[in-house]
Amino acid sequence: MLQQLLHVLEPESLGDDRYLGQNMHPKGFRIYGGQVLAQAVSAAQQTVADDRAIHSQHAYFLRQGNCSKPVHYEVERARDGGSFSSRRVVALQDEKPILVSSMSFQLPDDSFDYQPEMPADLIPPEELPSERQRALENDALNEDFMITDGEDLDVRMGVPINWREPQQIPGRLYNWMKTTGPVSDDPAVHRTLLTYFSDTMLLDAGLIQHGRSYRDRGLQVASLDHAIWYHADCRADEWLLHTADLERNSGGRTLVRGRFYTREGHHVATVMQQGLMRQK
Repeated sequence: MLQQLLHVLEPESLGDDRYLGQNMHPKGFRIYGGQVLAQAVSAAQQTVADDRAIHSQHAYFLRQGNCSKPVHYEVERARDGGSFSSRRVVALQDEKPILVSSMSFQLPDDSFDYQPEMPADLIPPEELPSERQRALENDALNEDFMITDGEDLDVRMGVPINWREPQQIPGRLYNWMKTTGPVSDDPAVHRTLLTYFSDTMLLDAGLIQHGRSYRDRGLQVASLDHAIWYHADCRADEWLLHTADLERNSGGRTLVRGRFYTREGHHVATVMQQGLMRQK
């Protein structure tokens, strides 16, 4: 499963800065947003010099993706400057955009360094069950849409939630994440995997604040836009702490901030996601 994921996250070049991406779960009810975000990053990276690493991605989800069809990516080389390269990527199905994304890549620079401390008093991953283990024990494994409970990732929730009967708790969640096996040393591969990780758990923080579930048929829940700032390299095959903190629920939308830390406390990425969360 992990090798399949790595293959999926490297879309095939069709020439002229066009790429074709396959789906990790072709029988799912929709394409997982993190897959499209990660494939867009991978496609754009292929048009940028190897010494320029992505430092930010800003994306809008426009349409629900169809798992039974591949995704086409068109990359626009907006600008290559002395230190930065900008790219625009459109993901399409049936010639209609399902995601638009702007990205910026940068040469290495170590001018300044500061970061907030990693949250303390968290349960370490070794003391938590994996989401796959929990799903199997609770007869809740969806073989066609396995994002956090598949065989490719090891995800361990610090605040486990029963989404069939959610209880109201503050919108502050965290999990530990890594791949289930080793990955190559290419930093670009690990940044792509972090992008894939980044779409998990965020809307959950907005929902659980009100004791509501994404399974609730009376709600409309969907990702609207997603931004990532990459601060430093990391390894996706070693434990990463992912925190999700609810910023605001208003206007039928939820806004959540995520942060990624290494096991040693190095803050490697920040995520913001706004999602649709409203009564039907």
